[in-house]
Amino acid sequence: MEKTEKIWNKNFVLLFITNLLVLAAFYASIPIIPIYCQQIGITGSKIGIVLTAMSVTTVLFRPVAGYLLDNFNRYRVYLLFLGLFCLAFPSFILFPVFGLLILIRLFMGAVYSVCGSATMTLASDVLPRTKITPGISRFAFTISIGMAVGPFVGIQVQNHMSSKASFLVIFAITLAALICVSFCKISYPKVERKKFVLREAIYNPALPFMFNMMFLMIPYGAVIAYSSMLAQEKQLTSVIPYFYIFLVAGMLVSKLSTQKMIDDGKHRILVYVSLAILIVTMASYAFLTTGIHLLIAGFFFGLGYGILQPLFQSFVTGTTPAPKRGVANATYLLSYDIGIGIGSLLMGYIQETIGLSVGFALTAVSYVIGGIVYAAYVDRYYCKLSSNSSIHSDPSNFLSQYMKHEVYSLQEDATVRDIIACFSNKYINGAPIVSANGTAVGFISDGDIMRYLREDDRPLFAIDSSASFMGFWNPDTEFEQKLNSIMDLNVLEIGTNKPITISANASIEDVCKLLSEAGVKKAPVVAGGKVVGIITRSIITHYLANRFLEHTQKGISN
Repeated sequence: MEKTEKIWNKNFVLLFITNLLVLAAFYASIPIIPIYCQQIGITGSKIGIVLTAMSVTTVLFRPVAGYLLDNFNRYRVYLLFLGLFCLAFPSFILFPVFGLLILIRLFMGAVYSVCGSATMTLASDVLPRTKITPGISRFAFTISIGMAVGPFVGIQVQNHMSSKASFLVIFAITLAALICVSFCKISYPKVERKKFVLREAIYNPALPFMFNMMFLMIPYGAVIAYSSMLAQEKQLTSVIPYFYIFLVAGMLVSKLSTQKMIDDGKHRILVYVSLAILIVTMASYAFLTTGIHLLIAGFFFGLGYGILQPLFQSFVTGTTPAPKRGVANATYLLSYDIGIGIGSLLMGYIQETIGLSVGFALTAVSYVIGGIVYAAYVDRYYCKLSSNSSIHSDPSNFLSQYMKHEVYSLQEDATVRDIIACFSNKYINGAPIVSANGTAVGFISDGDIMRYLREDDRPLFAIDSSASFMGFWNPDTEFEQKLNSIMDLNVLEIGTNKPITISANASIEDVCKLLSEAGVKKAPVVAGGKVVGIITRSIITHYLANRFLEHTQKGISN
């Protein structure tokens, strides 16, 4: 819901600061938790279990997070879950027991999955539609900086305070974030809530980016969780705070030197360069002996991730229609949950056998795998998505951005039996009928079937499907026979063979006029004679409500 043509508008700035504080607080806790566990008698692989427990619920709850953000007021959802997230940190002090610490981390995973998905989605909502990709690239930098600044803050407070006091400091940071975001003014219209369906809680177009980034985040999980312990092994404890300073410096350099290339779409070379830097950096850990080496590794580690993290986030958000950004971000951020979880768990087990230095070096294999995935598929996949969605930057092209792109259609030789199975399995109530080459030749809805079965002589027009159903419902033998008799009828015998379609280049005015004059609730969208989407009245209503609120907010601000 963009309120101004500027990227750095008031809401964007407040969300930027909020996300930076939340991420800094979260990642500040990661180096503190292993030390805290050792202090209360939890050692070895049990530390890895405590660290990884959060990833379990984060992964499991991400689909729910996407559903909540797309079906409820996103801003209020974020406020609620950020408040719950704040409560997790004093809980470490209150319950210093292995089993209870696992429960706390599980709780953190559930609430953080919503918080992490919400800020990125809210940020895209307050950006101008024409500047979403460069805006999100900038906003995603909070992830990189938060991941780097957080451990530095955690180590600093750990060195100067007790572990319990450290958790209270982190608690204060999260409260500051909650206060900051409360100053945002983001309005949303009432959303037509859909039933939660697990397969719809995963945004399939974001899966390739998620899978690719998952491999790239495995070494990050290892480094962030175990750098302090590595420094203790190498007797470089005094250097580790500066390691994170150099890491932040590397991220800042990457941002200042590559942002223009990102804005210009030169993503391919940036991915390959950053991967090369990270492979060399992680491999060098096998020979780590000095503080200078550790600082240089921190700088190049930050340089690589300062490029990759904002870049991949912009891949996802920049190619996703606005109504789907909640579930898209939730799907993509599974890469962080799974990758960091694998990295921290892996190092928890192998540190006792081959040591942290060699373990860090071996994680470079993940970059190689990630690079292969990117080169073999993700690069071309992003180019295709970007090309298809380039029309989104034009606000006048309503259909390409807001129509339902996932179309369930029926072949022209389908039967009523096929229709009922399709409607039941896909949770839909209407679908276009297409020929073998994908051309729309008809349309069928549940209302068509019900009207065909009606027992009275009411006119065909303006009959609500639910009322029609109640009218014909009479579960006697005659009805059963009538129902069975139509199961093998061709779809075109019941549906319309003169489909009402609309061009993908149509304006919002064209869409409203068509649906109104034709008296239909939805219509297939066609391009080149093929069905490419579905437009519905509810989508129109949602869009118009958003635009009304946008103009209202602008009037108030002026």
